Amino acid sequence: MAAFEYLSQYETFNSVQEMDQHVEQHIQQHYYDLTESERAIVLKLASHSLNYPGVCHLKASTIAESLEISTKTVYRAIKKLSELGIIKKQLTTKEKGGRGANIYIILPNQSETYESHNKPFEGCVVALLQEAYNAANAEKEACKEFMNDYQVMLYEFMHSLPLPDNFKDELHKVVLVSNVSNIQEFILAKNIIFKMANDIREGVLTVTRTLRAVFVGAHNKAVQRIGKHLTTNTLYMKKKPLNERPVPFYNWLSERNGSTEVF
Repeated sequence: MAAFEYLSQYETFNSVQEMDQHVEQHIQQHYYDLTESERAIVLKLASHSLNYPGVCHLKASTIAESLEISTKTVYRAIKKLSELGIIKKQLTTKEKGGRGANIYIILPNQSETYESHNKPFEGCVVALLQEAYNAANAEKEACKEFMNDYQVMLYEFMHSLPLPDNFKDELHKVVLVSNVSNIQEFILAKNIIFKMANDIREGVLTVTRTLRAVFVGAHNKAVQRIGKHLTTNTLYMKKKPLNERPVPFYNWLSERNGSTEVF
């Protein structure tokens, strides 16, 4: 062990237990980023870092042989682990010059520090989102000021539809021009806007004008169709002739009783 005392200057942990905790955190944090062989290499390095927690001398060929993988795979894995901040490769030089064996250093996991540093930032984000929500909700409620109960129902229904945000900004205009004042008119307007929302989502309807203009056109046509249907039924009822018998009714009983003819 004395031959490797120089490794003590690179120690990153106070104990093997502390090193194991950080190794576990590294693997959990990057579990889906690491392959099975890459995770095995981290554990291999840790198993050789017991005398000087967090640091070891280990040849790539030794790692490859023990894990039954190629040396190229080990080199690629070491590079990736370094990029992820899990380990650090320390180059050494020989006393007579030239490169010496590599020292592998397991780095402390910084996830806890990262989270603590970002809590104030996350709190600001939450506050901003809440503020934006409150403002949008206040604006939404203000739009209902001049609506009757049926229009408010239609407005709420429209907001539940998968419409783009720029269309939802115009919903109060659509409602105010709909003149919904009873349940029949509400159902008609609701069905129209529902069909429009589906057509917009599926790409069947491309709105080049305002949503209000498109709704007004569709609503007017629907009202005309209903009016035409009612008019047609009324005319049909007026022109339909009464049922008339094509042949006068023959009362065979009275004819039989009044007859004196003998057969």
